[in-house]
Amino acid sequence: MQNPNLAEVASVELIGTTVLQIQFTLDWSMEDSADLSEKLLLLASAKVIERVQGADLHCIRLQYQDAELLLNFEEYSHSCWLECSTAQDSSGLLAIKELILQSIH
Repeated sequence: MQNPNLAEVASVELIGTTVLQIQFTLDWSMEDSADLSEKLLLLASAKVIERVQGADLHCIRLQYQDAELLLNFEEYSHSCWLECSTAQDSSGLLAIKELILQSIH
């Protein structure tokens, strides 16, 4: 990606009740995942609990309201998704989905 500041969320899709797939307006690489994750974390005012950086997977465990979620970036498939730690965290996932949708409309 030439300039991560220009990348915005293009769409979100709820998969089941525990995963939210996120698509961006520009292609991204693993080097861009930190900037993209910061945009999402700021949008949701979420608190980072833990960051795990692998060669092809960047995972952030975060707290949003009473929910614990995992924000994942996987380079090989260029996938980004939020997933619930437990089924009880789905209300937090739905709240973040609404915040993201408001930001792109």
